[in-house]
Amino acid sequence: MIKKILFLISCLFLFTAITCDNEPYEGDITDTIDDCTIAAEISGQALIDLNEATDDDVNLLCQAYRDALQDQILICGDEDGTLQAIIDDLGNCVPVSDPTLCDLAIEATAAAFEEFNDAITTEYEAACIIYRETLLNQIVICGDDGTLLALVDELGNCQPQAFDVVGDWQLLGWQSDIPRDIDNDGVATSDYLTEIDCFENETASFNADGTGTLYYRQSMEVEVSSPTNDPSNLEYSVQCFEDVRTLDFTWTQEGDSITVTLVSDGTVLDFFRNGDIIFIAMRDFFVATSTSPNVEDIVQDIIWGYIQF
Repeated sequence: MIKKILFLISCLFLFTAITCDNEPYEGDITDTIDDCTIAAEISGQALIDLNEATDDDVNLLCQAYRDALQDQILICGDEDGTLQAIIDDLGNCVPVSDPTLCDLAIEATAAAFEEFNDAITTEYEAACIIYRETLLNQIVICGDDGTLLALVDELGNCQPQAFDVVGDWQLLGWQSDIPRDIDNDGVATSDYLTEIDCFENETASFNADGTGTLYYRQSMEVEVSSPTNDPSNLEYSVQCFEDVRTLDFTWTQEGDSITVTLVSDGTVLDFFRNGDIIFIAMRDFFVATSTSPNVEDIVQDIIWGYIQF
């Protein structure tokens, strides 16, 4: 901010130096004019020094210029407030970051990309258009070596591509909002599947004709205990069992949502897609039976995530 106002200050200073001896003051007029001229010259030299300041001494020289202006006001007066306005603009003489238009354009592009990257199908087109426009704006303001234009070309007309769920999917992880150390190694995690040796080959197949099959090959039993009967000091025991089941289903898709209906009993399972993964919330799936006093049974939801293979 300091250097932005230096040119304007230079002009104002010239005007002030020319007119400062026209103010009425008490005492000997001739002496007052001489003192005012000297004060104006000192302020002028301080301004020159400030214009030539480096990053290391700009704060010190700004303060010197501000002090010189205050002395000039005491000696010469400041009838129209010009000198005081300059002092006010200098503020506390701490340089303020002044982002360039290019910096702002880059920030806008980054923010638009985050929104675009997180957009679901119904929001894709609007987020894509905004991202594309910020890229074009950045090209105009900052220039481009072809990288940004390539991104613009890749976005095309911003029409979303249909997400194709048809194919085979394998269970990738179990996500929970409560980290647990199920394998008792001292490290808690929110992906429970990495903590156990069960469910390593659970799959789902979506056929093009709107039918499909869920393949379950294992089940498990989990016990939780505490050697000290302290609810915050838990140990888990996990047993895996072979439990082969196949559940046929029909499915429909709307954007990123896939509705699965089990043929056997009509149960509806709602899958949703995020990136290359489809998810389903398994209600009350994780159950750990307590074997210690003062430790309660654990029952909680788990988000199953599948990836196509």
